[in-house]
Amino acid sequence: MSKQSALANLLVELSIDPMLRRRFQEDPSTVMNEVGLSDEELELVAGGNPEKIRDYLGGDVTASCFVMFES
Repeated sequence: MSKQSALANLLVELSIDPMLRRRFQEDPSTVMNEVGLSDEELELVAGGNPEKIRDYLGGDVTASCFVMFES
């Protein structure tokens, strides 16, 4: 699995798994490290800019595919 796929999978899982979403909201660093995101991906998620994340993911994601969770 590519790292881009790992990030896309994390975003999908966050949208459908309430327990993972709660864990992510409480401790995003731990969840992101568990799925093996790269330093670049960690920065993208921490930055919270959906357009930059879509650009990074390329054709793997549509504009309405994910929502950023804020604490």
